[in-house]
Amino acid sequence: MSFRITNSMMFNRLMSTLRDSTSDLGKLQEQMVSMRRINRPSDDPSGASRVQTLRTEEGDYRLYTENLDQAQGLLDYTASILESVSGELVTVRGKVLAAISPTADANSRNAAAIEVNDVLKSIVSEGNSTYAGMYIFGGTQTADAPFEVTAEPAAGVDGVAYRGNSDRMRYAVGPDALVEVNEDPAEVFAPQGEAAGLFQTLIDVRRLLQNPDGLPENVLSAQLSDKLGDLDRVHDDVVRGLGRVGTRSKTLQIRRDLYSLAQIGSAQRRSELEDADIADVALRLQNQQMILQVVLAGSKTVYSSNLMDFLR
Repeated sequence: MSFRITNSMMFNRLMSTLRDSTSDLGKLQEQMVSMRRINRPSDDPSGASRVQTLRTEEGDYRLYTENLDQAQGLLDYTASILESVSGELVTVRGKVLAAISPTADANSRNAAAIEVNDVLKSIVSEGNSTYAGMYIFGGTQTADAPFEVTAEPAAGVDGVAYRGNSDRMRYAVGPDALVEVNEDPAEVFAPQGEAAGLFQTLIDVRRLLQNPDGLPENVLSAQLSDKLGDLDRVHDDVVRGLGRVGTRSKTLQIRRDLYSLAQIGSAQRRSELEDADIADVALRLQNQQMILQVVLAGSKTVYSSNLMDFLR
């Protein structure tokens, strides 16, 4: 049985080829403009799914990195405050040593008392330091100043109250990973061991330097010597706090470096899946344009043939 190819069949085949060529050309042009091999899920369903997974992964790394940056910034700022407090306590210790020396007199001790009172007020101010609008030593009560001078007669500061709490702020820095970003003020400023709290120790030192009770020189020197031990203990509390903050900051920096590497790796894998090989696309685009020209040239023959058949 013979099979006759009709003009209608030729026309339909031509239109189908023309549509396919135009569609392929459009996709290649889109890839050239967007520089992406996958512009919609239908371009590569499995590849598009993998790309979306990698995008989500990159977003998670970006969020964790932002949290790490904020947490590390707070920790580093806390460390700078504690370093300052440490230096001020060392200064006070030097004043006490000078006050114990045989050459010290009431005038020099009164001058030292004024300086110690200034240090005390400075440390209260540093205890009320803020980072990104948060009071860093208030526990989870970050909106209000945690330390308050409750008594300040002419002789100097005579009382400091704490208005915060010892709760910890935690940031999410990974899947099921939380990090504490604030230092417990009770471990730095509150009473530790046999020593009074930092503020009370400084108040006691200032009072002794002023010697309002008129203690004899030998008794005054002995009591000031005892205060050196208290100053050492509260200074050790500050140094230990500084060590804890430094350790957490170093740990966060290591984690951040790992996340940066992971994020770069994820972006590279996504690029390999998603981005187009421009040189290859340009070559295929050129070939597709030639194919379309051939199809268009063939269409002229079909249209011309159909018209001649109609005239005959």
